[in-house]
Amino acid sequence: MRSSHTVSPIIHFFVGKGGVGKSTTSALTALHLARCGCPTLLVSMDPAHNQCDLFESTFSEKPRCITDGLWVKEVDADFWITRYLKETQAQIRRTYIYESAFNLQKHFKVIRFSPGLEEYALLLAFENVLSQATDKHALVFDMAPTALSLRFFSLPGVSLTWLDELLRLRDLICRKKEIVSKIRLGKITLEQDRVKQKLGSLHARHEALRARFLDSQTHVHLVMNSDRLSLAEALRIRGRLTDMDIAIDKVVVNKVRPGSDINAIERSFAAEHLSTLPLADGDLVGMAALKAYLDAHGEVFAHFRPSG
Repeated sequence: MRSSHTVSPIIHFFVGKGGVGKSTTSALTALHLARCGCPTLLVSMDPAHNQCDLFESTFSEKPRCITDGLWVKEVDADFWITRYLKETQAQIRRTYIYESAFNLQKHFKVIRFSPGLEEYALLLAFENVLSQATDKHALVFDMAPTALSLRFFSLPGVSLTWLDELLRLRDLICRKKEIVSKIRLGKITLEQDRVKQKLGSLHARHEALRARFLDSQTHVHLVMNSDRLSLAEALRIRGRLTDMDIAIDKVVVNKVRPGSDINAIERSFAAEHLSTLPLADGDLVGMAALKAYLDAHGEVFAHFRPSG
């Protein structure tokens, strides 16, 4: 058995257009991995949180074990937004002695509705999962629909662009004001400027997130249906991810009816591993139905190996 202390867990992201079956595909994959003896955490990042309907159970921020080797967690974006705002407010109060000059509460009520907070909340939740799920060998993320997921993946890179410029500007300010921001103790150089310290820590954090998205242990899977609209959006998703240097690992064509023509999909995704999931005879709701479908179509999920 591999050591969770020395090896990062395999990450599986399932992305795609709303309604194509990301939740069902990620649930089946997580169940397959657990059956293979791989301790797996299934994380619902989709605000709709369909996993509770699929498993006919209730989930929360606290992972819940629903069968041998499988835990499920629902990310509460509002919780992470509130936590971020409280931590930021506390930091401002620590930094500025004359905080009475600011109506902080009023400003933070406005900031709560700022663009970008939702994807930042998902990023905080993702970091939390990585830090807490050290005993899991696989993490399966049921992602939000296209727009929010793409902003989530792009956020570390965008943040690094801003942080690089802010660090450059802070260096310029320090030179103009003749501020000595670093002191040297023997062979160690210590940064004394609190602003640069904070910017540096944020930079390191987003570098680590960006590296995790590009890591060989991280796999992004694109779920789609066989219709033309789904294909068009799937191609756009691949294009946007390619711009971020994130490759599609597997393409899963879900809800395929007998006799469906998927030639256009096969041509479009010739470079990716392509799998098809037949349309289920009935609703895939409840553990028994999910296991029965997995028994019938297990060969599709054999590609999602515990070892990556």
